[in-house]
Amino acid sequence: METMQDFMEQIDAATKNLKRGDLVDGVVIQCGDDHIIADIQYAQDGVIYEDELVNPATDYQPEDKVHLVVIGFSRDGQVILSEKKAQRSRGEALLKEAAEKGTFVEATLKAAVKGGYRVDVCGIEGYLPFSLYQRDYLNDPAVHVGEKTLLAIEKSDKRGYVFTRMPIANKIFEEQKTEFFNKYKIGDKVEGVQVAFNKGGVVVDVAGMRGFIPNSEVSYSRAVKPQDIIAEGARLELVIRELNAEKNQLILSYKETKQDPWQDIEANLAVGDVFELKPRGQNQNLYFYELLEGVEGSLIKKKVPDEVVQSGEDHSVIVVAIDKDRQRIELDYYFEMDEQFSDEQTDAGSTLGDLFG
Repeated sequence: METMQDFMEQIDAATKNLKRGDLVDGVVIQCGDDHIIADIQYAQDGVIYEDELVNPATDYQPEDKVHLVVIGFSRDGQVILSEKKAQRSRGEALLKEAAEKGTFVEATLKAAVKGGYRVDVCGIEGYLPFSLYQRDYLNDPAVHVGEKTLLAIEKSDKRGYVFTRMPIANKIFEEQKTEFFNKYKIGDKVEGVQVAFNKGGVVVDVAGMRGFIPNSEVSYSRAVKPQDIIAEGARLELVIRELNAEKNQLILSYKETKQDPWQDIEANLAVGDVFELKPRGQNQNLYFYELLEGVEGSLIKKKVPDEVVQSGEDHSVIVVAIDKDRQRIELDYYFEMDEQFSDEQTDAGSTLGDLFG
């Protein structure tokens, strides 16, 4: 009759040189609904129950390799293992080395939470602020959830780890910057993606570089706002206006990819053309009117009747001169003569010269 001592001797023989806390590598040989069996190159195979697996048991396949730690033994000598605890043990070792040597660890971005990401390093959770993920504003944090990335430890205490990706982000930026400034010059056409609008213009991404389109370079028309013609996230053909590697400065133009309305001004505007419209702007002496998109004319203020100014009605203006080289158009106020009065004067043989002596 087998005694308890005999049973313990069998266990010792089956598990010789194997004890709780030992790390082992295994190969999955059998999968169940709530556990897997792994060959760990010992006298007995090992079992890992689902609550000790990193993933659901049904996600594993025979021949999958798993890293495990011994957490106990069954009465029949089978080794009970944990993948989660083995993963955490490796994570603790990696984080200790990272803290001592400043090395990187691979982390998974598990979720976007308030102000940052909840990250996982071999089963150990930490926090990555959005501000330490990349150099620029993170427009849509959710798109990166699930990604793996290298991180460094920013700080750690009894509450846990705070990570940073900035060393990686800075390295990537410097590589992209060198490549960009070696490849492009002023006047080159490039493709950019709208990132943000601000008071001064449009922020875009061009091959990993942040660029800026001033409002004055969005359209030939001063009346057009960037949001009127550029959609969120739009891909844009742009022209490089300024490059400065030392200042990381990239100034771009959107309007230069369009035809300048002054190029064929003669086909669209002529002396004598009359317009009814309100001023686009003014200074101390002049009113400015947008006659065509991107084409303005100016009129001396004192030529506009006071009653028209006070009424807020549209102004009647007539083109009197076009200077294509200087891109200037001179306007006069247009007074429409009474048709009956004009006809009577014509019948009488009078001229405008006669009317004014």
